[in-house]
Amino acid sequence: MPINKNRNKIIIIDDDEDLLELLDVSFQAQGFETHKIKSGKEALRYLLEEENTKSACLIILDRMLGDMEGLDILRKYAEKFHDHLPVLILSVLSAEKDVIEGFNKGAVDYITKPFSIPILINKARSLISRKAE
Repeated sequence: MPINKNRNKIIIIDDDEDLLELLDVSFQAQGFETHKIKSGKEALRYLLEEENTKSACLIILDRMLGDMEGLDILRKYAEKFHDHLPVLILSVLSAEKDVIEGFNKGAVDYITKPFSIPILINKARSLISRKAE
């Protein structure tokens, strides 16, 4: 069950349509609303409109999108909104330097692919509850 009923939307950004669908179904089964985005340009347009993120509690962002580097999206989003939503990076890039770069750009957590859905959901809940405090 979501932590805050007023803010229970998770924005999921990944160019893998099968993964997007899996995450969509998994988070909705836990009582979350989701908004799926398949491209970097679409993600940037969506995230930079404050109205779109008002009911959101978390962004799950892939680093390697077909048209853009996920960290560029994170940087532009964080520049526009100082008190932005927590961002969890989901990526195949697993080298220590990649993970550190994700944190340095503002991610609050970093999970490498392949990953466990239950662990991702638990980490998401933890990040959401921390932001709600």
